[in-house]
Amino acid sequence: MTGTGLPAFATGSPRTVETRPVLPELPDWDLLIAELEQLLDSDARACADRATRALAQSPTDPDVEMRLSYVAALAHHLLAEDTAAMTAAARAEQIARARGEHVWRARALVCRAHVHYDLGDLEDAVDLLGEALALCREADDAAGTASVLNSLGAAYTDMVHFAPQAAQVLTEARRLWLATGEPDLASMALTNLAKMYVVTSGRLAEANPRGALAAGRHALDIARQAVAEADAVGLGRTCIDARLVVIGALMVGSDRDATSRALELTRSMLDRFPTVRQELAYRVVRGRWLVDTGQYDAAVLELCGGLDICDELTRPAERIELLKSLVEAHEGRRETSAALSTLHEVYDLTIQQERAVAERRAVLLSSRMDVERAQRTAQAAILRATALEQSISRLEHESSHDALTGLANRRSLDTALTSWATGHPRGFGCALIDIDHFKRVNDRWSHQAGDRVLTRLAVVLGDAVRASDFAARYGGEEFAVLLDGVDARTGAEACERIRAAVASREWDDLIPGGLITISIGLTLHREGDAVDALLARADAALYEAKHAGRNRVKLAP
Repeated sequence: MTGTGLPAFATGSPRTVETRPVLPELPDWDLLIAELEQLLDSDARACADRATRALAQSPTDPDVEMRLSYVAALAHHLLAEDTAAMTAAARAEQIARARGEHVWRARALVCRAHVHYDLGDLEDAVDLLGEALALCREADDAAGTASVLNSLGAAYTDMVHFAPQAAQVLTEARRLWLATGEPDLASMALTNLAKMYVVTSGRLAEANPRGALAAGRHALDIARQAVAEADAVGLGRTCIDARLVVIGALMVGSDRDATSRALELTRSMLDRFPTVRQELAYRVVRGRWLVDTGQYDAAVLELCGGLDICDELTRPAERIELLKSLVEAHEGRRETSAALSTLHEVYDLTIQQERAVAERRAVLLSSRMDVERAQRTAQAAILRATALEQSISRLEHESSHDALTGLANRRSLDTALTSWATGHPRGFGCALIDIDHFKRVNDRWSHQAGDRVLTRLAVVLGDAVRASDFAARYGGEEFAVLLDGVDARTGAEACERIRAAVASREWDDLIPGGLITISIGLTLHREGDAVDALLARADAALYEAKHAGRNRVKLAP
């Protein structure tokens, strides 16, 4: 039997030498990320590959992983690698959310929005940008706010009725970038503003030709300014985007020679700073120009090259635009069959896109309905729980309070007496109160009048005692008060205040010509007192007060 994987101890060696695996040296993450950010504009492919390899090393610092994921997402987006871009951006957002990093979370949301935008999913793109904008404003991040506004303006540009909003947010984005000392980024907003005017001119072309030309001239002026600013700071991608807008503006004005020169210059720049997204955009505008200038053979080659790029990507909007130009190119070559076949493809793709949009809207609506249904269910559960809590609270109150007077009932008094007698930190007094000649009230003015007297007496009693005292209805016309922290003198004074308050109260409205007074028996708690003994002394003192003529306070010896 042959082999090379035998363990060391089976080789006959006199001793075994233990070896440790050599761990790869971790990079300087800050330096690496800075290098990747520089590489992003010049070589997106290399940036994506290096960022992916770095993430495979599993950095333990979540801040590093978040920043690497974000750079990777940007690079994949530039390469039109939508799935990879969305995955990396989602990971960056997840980490940022967990860390409470509003600025980084907003950046990741913007990256996701760009992918949705490129896929033609404008509604989701605007929703994501709106969420990012709120985060940036909450974080008081002016530069981040400008970035989101710039992206939002680009999305609004493609929404027919949002041209005024597009111009507004792009102008605001440029102002913020200039205010924060970022003229290079301000040129991006200027480029998108020029693009908005090109798109507007195209929409005006049939209904208002003169307005379309005016918008085109305005777009050309702004786009040329954007080119100058981008060239000055050396932003390759922005330079190309600005020149693509210049081409669009020149095509509106039908300036063939200037358009040809701009196309050649843009082509040379694309060769220096290649990105799939801009390559596709270039083929769209050049194919359209070749058709407009009657160069149908060259147009077919250019447009088919663009369609090949679309085959590798998911770009329905660009594909439809390429196919429409291709129909005209085939017609110019008198290839009716090819033109008809391409037209059918335009029709089929348009229907598919409309269905896809409808399905996304249906899913979104269903999701919103599910959320609203869950919210209603949760709200109903909250209402039921609140009602149950209120019912329990009401039952607890009813079980511990007298229904007529609202004071604590005898059951609550017994519980309080037991608690105070066994664990009250200070001395206390127990006073029993009886309404003098209460039977006369019931007999002369009715039991209903008697009930109203009891209710009013409870109010007087509640006003006369302190928050730390405890007042209850003892039974019938008798009440009880536990007086917190009193001795013989202060207890007697408190009881006298209660007696005087009742005696001085007006009662004519309840018992015309009648007078209500009370008798009070007071005792002080003694160490080791049982509740029954305490109540018995108070009751004896009360009896003595009534026997002595009523309307007085007696202290038990």
